[in-house]
Amino acid sequence: MAIDYLSFNNANANDAAIDRKWWKLDKTERPQSITKIVQFLAMYDSKRQTQYQISTRLYGNSNIMGLHGLSFSKIVSVQNAMKDRLSYNVVQSCTDTVVSKMCKNKPKPLFLTSGGDYKLQRKAKKLDKFVEGIFYENHAHKKGPKTLRDAAVLGDGYIHVFPHYKRVKWERCLPGELYTDWAEAFDGHPRQMHRVKNVDRDVLIEMFPKHKEKIMEARGAGADLTGAYQSISDQVTVVESWRLPSGPESGDGMHCISIPNEELFMEEWEKDHYPFAGLPWSKRMYGPWGQGLAEQIQNIQLEINKILWIIQRSIHLAGSFKILIENGSKIVKEHLNNDIGAIINYAGTPPQYITPPVVPVELYQQLQNLKNSAFEQAGISQLSATSQKPAGLNSGKALREYNDIETDRFQLIGQQYEDFFLDCARLSIECAKEIYEEEGEYEVQVPGKKFIETIDWGDIDLEEDQYYMKIFPVSSLPNEPAGRLQTIQEYIQAGMISVRQGRRLLDFPDLEQVEGLQNAAEDYLHDVLEKIVDDGDYTPPEPEDDLLLADELALEYYQQGKCLGLEEERLELLRRFRSQVNILKQKAMPTPSPQQMLPQANPMATPQSDLIPNIPAGAA
Repeated sequence: MAIDYLSFNNANANDAAIDRKWWKLDKTERPQSITKIVQFLAMYDSKRQTQYQISTRLYGNSNIMGLHGLSFSKIVSVQNAMKDRLSYNVVQSCTDTVVSKMCKNKPKPLFLTSGGDYKLQRKAKKLDKFVEGIFYENHAHKKGPKTLRDAAVLGDGYIHVFPHYKRVKWERCLPGELYTDWAEAFDGHPRQMHRVKNVDRDVLIEMFPKHKEKIMEARGAGADLTGAYQSISDQVTVVESWRLPSGPESGDGMHCISIPNEELFMEEWEKDHYPFAGLPWSKRMYGPWGQGLAEQIQNIQLEINKILWIIQRSIHLAGSFKILIENGSKIVKEHLNNDIGAIINYAGTPPQYITPPVVPVELYQQLQNLKNSAFEQAGISQLSATSQKPAGLNSGKALREYNDIETDRFQLIGQQYEDFFLDCARLSIECAKEIYEEEGEYEVQVPGKKFIETIDWGDIDLEEDQYYMKIFPVSSLPNEPAGRLQTIQEYIQAGMISVRQGRRLLDFPDLEQVEGLQNAAEDYLHDVLEKIVDDGDYTPPEPEDDLLLADELALEYYQQGKCLGLEEERLELLRRFRSQVNILKQKAMPTPSPQQMLPQANPMATPQSDLIPNIPAGAA
């Protein structure tokens, strides 16, 4: 992604060729105006671009290769590859540790209706699965950690959500690809934004075949913001621009895609937001861009590099023993060798072997202090970075509490990570609705435990004011087996869950087969009752079913349906199901024998010994 600076002259704020209100221009004038605007914004945003380069190098442990890894930076001199490498990369260690801890849980949006009846509740449940299908299709929980890493290194991570060949598409977007005016974005809410990206020429022609001639004429992208690069690819610089509407009825919002010599796409933009799900690491006091962890600890990394260089040079210069020879002692230097039983001829004072101190202890102490400071700034411990636990921390409860103490430090970034997934879900629903309105259908496939379910948006079609979203982790239990087992045992002892439910919550891979068999009866009954409630499909109970559990679950579904206004015919199906279950239960009861049917005398209590309590009389 780059702007072809070789195609344009430098611009300045007072250049008459720049028309700042590009959304009011004719489509023949708009592309050139947008290109010059983006060029101007990039020129006066060099500090941000330079910081991205520094942070990328600190994390990547290598030379800065342009803003997007395409060209050698002008601000970095060519150095020997081995000399340029860091000896201890605390930036990468802190970043990877934080990302690993934050991404253990996989946030999942949950859609709740506001005072809705059972019909809306069923649609909300389908909307859960619909969004789950979009997440699965776009590898949400693989893109999420990458976006969080972008935020930690660069300050912000973005996912661009847009329609692509009639499907909802998620694309990773680096913050260096986005440009906006600092003055306009002082409060963090700019009115216009531009994304700049290099796209393969043939791919661009396939997307916009009507503009093939102009795309073929467009000059190839031959430079980026930091210098020229060599490449065998054939790419064209593309700018995608948005202008938010001034008001609900203003009609001046616009979204367009252009190359320097042609406008490829244009539509009215009625939304009050951009199609980006953003994840900032640490929001600055003003402006739209965040501050990354790499920037926060970069000075510590530089001090570590400096101390390591001093230690390296000290060991190189004084890292071996020395031999003191008195002047005039007539000692032959060749006699000082590693031969066994060597004879040294000398006159005067014999040679003296000494080992000078190589590195002061204070240097090692300062190095350790700097490492600790970097990890404290990130909110983690060095033990976490090296996958170790503190000595004496062995019980499941102790591990759980230790994890909670560290997790509190990430509560803010954790909330932002969850909000990021909510934004992805919200933008995906908007995009899917637009595709549905144009095509008349939009289906997604949702993987289940045993099969793949297909859900169409037409079966949902909820308006935004009919639901609201909440985010939940996939599991709120500890991730360590010992901590998970301890928590589930406490729930069972407190009576909050049953033993059967606790076994399902363990979720240990080696128990999966046994768990699937033991829960098969309950899973089957849930499937039967959900089909009754959702679709009106009735499956009668069988004598082989768990009749006690079937009666209990049917009653729960029936009571929930009454509360939420379930249709009367489906309530009647639930009543019929319970009635047939009770008939089967009565048939399964053994017939009492004639002797059992005769009246029996009340049994007398066993007499107790007066000498020894709780011992029958005579036994003592």
